[in-house]
Order: sequence, then C-alpha cells, then structure tokens
Amino acid sequence: MTFLSDLWKKFNAPVSSDSNVAVTEKKARTAEELKDSVLHTYMEAETEYLQSEDILEHLVALKARMNEPKEEKPDSRATEIIKMVGIAESFETVRQERWHPQIQCPQCNATNVKRLAQLPSHSPHNHRYRCLECLLEFNDDSGTPLEIGQPPINIWMQCWYLMGCTDSLTYIAAKLNLDLTTIERMAQQLKRIFHAQKPLTHFLDFDTWRKQSEGQFKQLKEDLIKQYELLDANVATAPKDSTEFRRQQNLRRTLEPTLDPTAATRGPGKKRT
Repeated sequence: MTFLSDLWKKFNAPVSSDSNVAVTEKKARTAEELKDSVLHTYMEAETEYLQSEDILEHLVALKARMNEPKEEKPDSRATEIIKMVGIAESFETVRQERWHPQIQCPQCNATNVKRLAQLPSHSPHNHRYRCLECLLEFNDDSGTPLEIGQPPINIWMQCWYLMGCTDSLTYIAAKLNLDLTTIERMAQQLKRIFHAQKPLTHFLDFDTWRKQSEGQFKQLKEDLIKQYELLDANVATAPKDSTEFRRQQNLRRTLEPTLDPTAATRGPGKKRT
C-alpha cells in the first residue's frame, strides 16, 4: 500500500537526539493516523464484500433483461437499468466484462495479480491490484476512458446496458440526458474496452465469481490485519497520556470483533455458527 509505506518511511527516518521527545510524539501521532487509515480501509472492504452477493443478483437480473429482444423504445427496461445500475453494479460489470476469465495485468498480461487496499481517492468498488510480475499497480478502470470519471462510471454502464436493449443511440442519449455525439463516442469506446457488442457477454457463473472474489478478499484482509498489527506494536512502545491510551483501547475494541480470522472464509452475508 503505497500511501501507507510513504508515511511509514517518513516517521521512521533518523533524527538528532535533541528532538527525540518531539519526534517520539510525532511518530505516535503518525502511527495512530496510519492505524485509523488501515481500520477505515478494512471496514470499507468488509462492507463492499458483504454487499457483493446483492450486486451479483442485480447483474443476474440485468442479464435476463439483455436476453429479451431489442426495442426502439424499451422504456420499462430503461427505467429498471437506470434505477438498478449504481456505482457498485457498474464496477462489478467492468470486472465481469474486462477481466474475463480472470484479472490480468494491462501492461504485461500476467495473471499473477494481487489485490491491494484502496486509495482514499478511489471508490472502494474500484478494486486496486499489483502485478507480481512487472509490479504495475492498476485499478479495474485503469487505462480506459472510464477512469477519467466524465461521465461518471454509472452513466457509462447505464449506456452499456441500454445498448443491449435498443439500437437507437438517440433514445439512449435522451434517457441519459447527454448529447448524441457523446453517446456515439461512448458506444464505440465501450465495445472496444469489452471486446463485445452487447453487455454481459463474458458474465461469469455464480460459483466462479464467488470463488474468485472470496480468494481476493481473504488475501486483502490478511494483508490489512498484518499492517495493523505492525503499527499497533510500534505505537505500544511510545509514551501516551491517559486520553491517548483510552482512545487506542477504544480503537482496539472496535477492531478486534471485526478482524475475525474465520470471517475471511465465509461467503457474502453468511453468519458464523
């Protein structure tokens, strides 16, 4: 995790003896900030994972709608698509379409890829990875027009799904409140990005999807737990006033039930027995 590593190097840099006390206090504050960041990242990932089964069910429903004959004005399906395709469904669609049959590095095409924690500037649904062959770090939308964010990712994917319902780009432009030229450009780019003429051509079956997502999430959780434990060990050696001690104790109590090692092996929405 680059942003954590940079901060870690910064507060571990050598300092003169004259400023040891101030630096110790600064290190403690920085380590606490890092711990808070790791905890926030962990809980975001946990929330995103617990929502994943519902997201897939939405894609299953959308897939069924794509199998229906195209219409000039598919008003019923258009309303359903615009309502159903949010940010989470959009990034899951990108993963289903772009990384079939598995995630691969956009630079060297290697499949030896590791999921990383999200950067604060990115949506938790836009997964981040590192290629273990060429060390490139990338997201689900990296290297595509989607990463610019204009229009937003959900508008891109709503356009993509509407293309599965109608051949009328004028109709799609009206439904999405965009000009026809923009929709024509988006349609061409979407076909090129996904190497398909219609949505969900590469849709994975539920078991394959669950296995892939569970494996990636389990590895991510393990990395975050190790990072937190390392930071916790370093903070524990620094002097703390009573307020700081109480704050850390509260943080620990918040994290401990969340960092349940058995939870990583459970499927979305499953409860421990």
